[in-house]
Amino acid sequence: MKFARLSKLLFAALLTVSVALSGCGKNSDVQQGAKIQQVQNGGLTSPLRSTDLKSFEVELFRTLTVPTTSQKDFRILDTKDTPNGTYVLYTIPNNDGLAFAGRRADGSIVLYQAHWPLTVSDPSQDLVVVRAIPPNSGINNGYGVLAGRVYNPFIDTIQVDYRDGKTERLDVSHSRGFILVRPGFDSRFVQVRGFGFNGNPYWNVDTR
Repeated sequence: MKFARLSKLLFAALLTVSVALSGCGKNSDVQQGAKIQQVQNGGLTSPLRSTDLKSFEVELFRTLTVPTTSQKDFRILDTKDTPNGTYVLYTIPNNDGLAFAGRRADGSIVLYQAHWPLTVSDPSQDLVVVRAIPPNSGINNGYGVLAGRVYNPFIDTIQVDYRDGKTERLDVSHSRGFILVRPGFDSRFVQVRGFGFNGNPYWNVDTR
């Protein structure tokens, strides 16, 4: 009988510790004012549909507490799908950013990351602001992401040179932003260059 009682007490203690530890993990879901959830969902979410973008916008405003005066100037510049969700590059006055969101089977939106910031620190130098998300960031692991916001009106083309020799050229004359996603790629090691409509180089940065 004593052994059975000790076993019950030990089980109860282990259960209490397990519950306490699971509660601690929930305290890290907010970072930089944005909701973060690690994408290990077994395919429980899928990419956003065009009809989901308004719901995404509402959830983004709620999460970031965007002032009403700024909401009217909100624009989505670019999107890029992956199996678990969609990267969304957006502009809000003084608060441009990149988000990652997924769509549940019932049509509701999960905002895994609301705001990877793209911040201008020096308008004379930051003609383009680039944000690199490595494939082990904790959000949609396995995909390296490079996103950029083009602020200089004379830059029409962005060229990205990867370490493996691959080069991509993007027309940003209308979108004024871009998102590149590659499986297993560390986007922190690339060269990004901006060119004018006449092919003249205006700007470059090495993301290292």
